[in-house]
Amino acid sequence: MVVHINDNESRTGRQQMTRRRNLRQAKMADIIGTIVTLVETVQSAVTLYQRIDGLPTQMTQLGKRIERLSPFLSRLESFIKKRPAAASSSLYPGQKQDLRQLLDAINDHIKKATDLFERYEKGILSRSHDLEFRARWVSQIWFSLVENSPEKVQAILDDIEYDRGVLSDYLALMAVDKQPDIPSPNLITSPAPKKIIINSPANKNIADSPKKNNLSPSSAPAKRPSPSPSPIPRQDLKILFVDPYHAERTAIAESLLALFRELTLLYRSNTPWRISAVSSAGFFVKNSSDLVPVISSLNYSYPSWKKDFKPGGPGDVPKPEALKAIFDNNWANYPFKNAIKSQISTRPSVGLTKDVFEKYDYIIVFTKREHDNMVKLKEAVTAMTKERQRARVLHLGVYLGGEIVYPTLAKGAGEVIEQTNRHEWNKKVAQIKTALKEFLRQEMRWQMPELPGPEKNDGKQIKDTGEKDANGFKNKKKESGKDKVNAAGKAKGKGS
Repeated sequence: MVVHINDNESRTGRQQMTRRRNLRQAKMADIIGTIVTLVETVQSAVTLYQRIDGLPTQMTQLGKRIERLSPFLSRLESFIKKRPAAASSSLYPGQKQDLRQLLDAINDHIKKATDLFERYEKGILSRSHDLEFRARWVSQIWFSLVENSPEKVQAILDDIEYDRGVLSDYLALMAVDKQPDIPSPNLITSPAPKKIIINSPANKNIADSPKKNNLSPSSAPAKRPSPSPSPIPRQDLKILFVDPYHAERTAIAESLLALFRELTLLYRSNTPWRISAVSSAGFFVKNSSDLVPVISSLNYSYPSWKKDFKPGGPGDVPKPEALKAIFDNNWANYPFKNAIKSQISTRPSVGLTKDVFEKYDYIIVFTKREHDNMVKLKEAVTAMTKERQRARVLHLGVYLGGEIVYPTLAKGAGEVIEQTNRHEWNKKVAQIKTALKEFLRQEMRWQMPELPGPEKNDGKQIKDTGEKDANGFKNKKKESGKDKVNAAGKAKGKGS
């Protein structure tokens, strides 16, 4: 059979493709212009901060946060300029829009910080009334007590730190190549030495002259920074895993974090576990969700990304064959493992609620498509609540350099089919475990505790002592080969 294609339909298809391509290029060009301007704004803020002596402690921290942010912006600027096509294709439409909004937010926060630095340096009481102190020490006292209140500066500090985290996520999404002179997320650029006296007429030209920094791609490489003094890190972080139907990937990730927690508390008592709550949900699940109308009306980047809703509920639980790959082995073989297995295997499938972006600190998905859908939902919830939503949306696959999709399973019955599928689930569990370890290492400076033996508890049996630990589980005692020999000898002696 010969299929005839209408010339008008073919022409219309080409025109639509051209329009989409032009729209993508226009959005990326808009981002390029925004990032270039933003780099200049941050450069000015860093220069201003570095030339002021005697800043209060909290404003010094603010300057360091801006220095810490600047290399991430420089990497993004360099990547987009050198590889605009790769930068454009690395993000979906929703992600590009979200990135543009992030850059606008960064610009707003940097301007607020710059205004604080300028008014402190010049002793300006009020922009609106054009009031100014003549004596600098008077302006410092007023600024510390009134305008430079801890709450006001802390809000800007928190905003800039949040911006840096999300910007780091986008660098990973775009696969921006790491440069050897770029600091890690936990490091900052050391401030330049203070060599001038503010408000001194003899040094006016020095103070007004521009200083070199590491924001411009044409400048010299930045020096390796020194560690940043930072406040005590939060110990109450909350994480939510999301996939379309609250199925096996979320169950695996939630279970692994629960096991990591118990192992950390068991073997690294001096290392804090910073996560207080871990949960999971489904994007297209109705049960317990108050966002079904919002999710249904989202402007998805592609029509196929909108899936049918499932009812969810107590009868919709993770498949046993997937859970076996986590729990039916010798790794982390302690009493808490069975408790976690029991909880996850009976977990009902639930949907998302409108407080999700305020309730959780990290919302973690497994593919770029799911990330694009989630950032669109975040934007919709922001528009609905008129409040900025704080949760960071993370794509777990970027810690592996790829997508974390469901395995392709063999169909049918029999031992061979079962072994084949178990092997596929084993690989998926190993993939998610590796990504989670890297996420915890980068975001929380966590290290996997050393377990006693290669995945087998040193080959030693675990004996129940009848005692209970702090978690309410019975303690188990390791019985070595020597203990077995002694026990056998005692038994023989009693029987003789």
